[in-house]
Amino acid sequence: MPTPTQYIDRIEYVDRNIKKQIENLTHADSMKQLPFPGNCMNWTIGHILVYRDEYLGAIDGVSAPDAAEFAIYGGGSEPLTDSTKAISLDILIERLDESSAQLKAAFQSLTSEELSAPYESWVGNSLDDHLHFYAVVHEALHLGQLEILRE
Repeated sequence: MPTPTQYIDRIEYVDRNIKKQIENLTHADSMKQLPFPGNCMNWTIGHILVYRDEYLGAIDGVSAPDAAEFAIYGGGSEPLTDSTKAISLDILIERLDESSAQLKAAFQSLTSEELSAPYESWVGNSLDDHLHFYAVVHEALHLGQLEILRE
């Protein structure tokens, strides 16, 4: 079972690499579409953020993604092609920093008992199963997509 420190390290790794991938890019750059079905960099970063709100809620019991933002960035949403509907890249990065600070504080407060506590999730039966999927697997998947989206 990962420790809270390992989760924090993972969040910091993802954040560093997102910032590396967006270095010197504009909002317009973040909206560029691939020549095959997929989504843009803006959507990918926004998607990571709405799910961070979701798994923060699994820890604190109150946080949740904004419904309007989830409609744009949530799983199964339509491809984001209209930049007027997108959150600007600068704001997404501000929110990434805010999200990271909230998650780090939440992870620091977790005990081993809380991590192993039962939690109903399609990815497992404990809070740790849920957090491992979203904080590690899900974020790694989308982080990997950013490199091709930068090209």
